[in-house]
Amino acid sequence: MSRRQSYESNFSTKSRTRKPRCQSASQIARNKESFVTWSEHQNLEEVSFGDIPQDMNKHTSKIFDVTGQLSKAWIKDLTGATEHMEAILPHDFSTFIRCASSSAPDIFSPDKLPDNPLVKELLSELQIVFVAWKKLRDGVDPESETSYNVIRSPAIRECNFRAQCPVALPQPLPLYRPRIKPGDVRILNAKTVCPDGSVFVPKRSLKHLSGASDSAFNELRKMTKGTLSSSGRIGGKSDFRYQATPCTALSDGGGFDFVSSFWEDKKHEHIDAACRQNRMATASAVRQLHALRIRAPVFGLVWAQGTVRAHVDWWEEAEVVDDSGRTVTVPIVRSAPYGGASPRSRRTSHLYHEWDLRDPADILTVYLLIRNIDRWTVGGFVKRINRGIRGLQRGISKEEHTLVPWKRNGDITVAVEDVPEGKHTRETVDSATPVSTPPKRRRKRVPRSS
Repeated sequence: MSRRQSYESNFSTKSRTRKPRCQSASQIARNKESFVTWSEHQNLEEVSFGDIPQDMNKHTSKIFDVTGQLSKAWIKDLTGATEHMEAILPHDFSTFIRCASSSAPDIFSPDKLPDNPLVKELLSELQIVFVAWKKLRDGVDPESETSYNVIRSPAIRECNFRAQCPVALPQPLPLYRPRIKPGDVRILNAKTVCPDGSVFVPKRSLKHLSGASDSAFNELRKMTKGTLSSSGRIGGKSDFRYQATPCTALSDGGGFDFVSSFWEDKKHEHIDAACRQNRMATASAVRQLHALRIRAPVFGLVWAQGTVRAHVDWWEEAEVVDDSGRTVTVPIVRSAPYGGASPRSRRTSHLYHEWDLRDPADILTVYLLIRNIDRWTVGGFVKRINRGIRGLQRGISKEEHTLVPWKRNGDITVAVEDVPEGKHTRETVDSATPVSTPPKRRRKRVPRSS
């Protein structure tokens, strides 16, 4: 028997272990049945926007509220600003602004004076949005990630935007889930998802939590040292460092990493798959927030063929009875599609409101929405992070709370006993089997005799 076979026999001596190749996050999202299976084992639920808890609703409402953020002087000559603007900007831009105001007058306000430095700065930013809109309208630039980034990048001013950053998927919940079947293994063994865009809290906003030797990060790492299990192939040992970031790898300098928003790009015929894949990414961020006791929403944006959809995800908890009869608390990840400020005026019968980037009012609304996410990330989101981390410290020090690892852990395998063909086979699940091989025994050198 080889060393590998001998090592695996420690877990199953009378069975052979089948480890089928796992599906990628993209494959799971494209297959609705696979996504349902993954969601059931993650306790992921789709709910309505009205189900957002009251303590989070005020934040989500502000994110989607773009009322009065543009200057009404740009469309109505209150101070001579319109004449001056038309003298220095393309005539098409004035038409673009007036067209937006006719369908969405609420986004303009007379209180935004054109001489205000911040208003001037925003007017400069909108030139980039205007150019992107013309390309989308005229079909000069295909609806791709590149054309979207022209709109998105200028709106992210305070945060750290990362493209194609691999994120660790969450571990299937050991409770409050259906029995794992052999066919589920290929789905549940998925370990990573790679969103097209991620909005991270900048390190400078988290320095007070990670910098000093007595910081919250270092104190929590000491408190939990030796209490967390191996994390398999995701970053080696699963100590607190790896639970403090949603990424598959540690960032430079270590410390905390938090994401407030994930974005996914797809062709329009795959927009539903894009929504599902983005929900897998936001579920990871939500599970991290739950593990660290941080009550905050995570925002998802899905971009497809010139349209944009949004959803808001958060965690709640439920009490269930396990196999031994104990009452335990498990997390629920809830996801609410954004149906628009007025659901009755929704363009389609779908749960989601769709912004059409070829429409001047819609492309401006999406741009302002991203600016809101950017500002909230370094404001309200950071405040909630601080509150949650401090509470986690107190809870662990008083032994009132235990940090539960949330990242994908090891390989899920289904062992099938060797029984005569045609008879029933018993299924067992080993959800935390180490995937690394044991260290090879060093061969003792014997000096040659002369």
